[in-house]
Amino acid sequence: MTWVTQEAEVITPPSKGRVQVKACASQGCGSCSLAGGCGQGLLSRWLAGRAPSLTLQTSLPLQPGDLILVGLETTQLNKAALVQFLLPLLTLLAAALLAELLGITSIFKLFLIALTGLLGGLLLARFFATSSQLQLLRQLNPSTSPPANTNRS
Repeated sequence: MTWVTQEAEVITPPSKGRVQVKACASQGCGSCSLAGGCGQGLLSRWLAGRAPSLTLQTSLPLQPGDLILVGLETTQLNKAALVQFLLPLLTLLAAALLAELLGITSIFKLFLIALTGLLGGLLLARFFATSSQLQLLRQLNPSTSPPANTNRS
């Protein structure tokens, strides 16, 4: 079993077996000589300070400020990525093909129908993400040591 891991900081004391954590910012992108023109460096600077907080189930005696390692199985991450990226693309293509089969030849109408398919796919992806979010959050395992076979991200 392979895990994607991230360090996180505890931001609230445990309450009813739950604790709120916030992902720690990556320090690696600022020191590279290509930091000014690198897409990853630009993205990390743009997202600085915007890390969302997560509520995790834990039995560890954690206090605010403690650093923990949270992990997510790569299979769960891959499934989420497929839903978020592939589903909107497939609905866009399906809508455009349906419009073509119906004989719609106006480029503007084809564009609007394809755009509607894309928006429908994005809404479906959002629905699947929010409905399965609790399942994904339960997969995050706070611990004081990394799980076996970890891949740092």
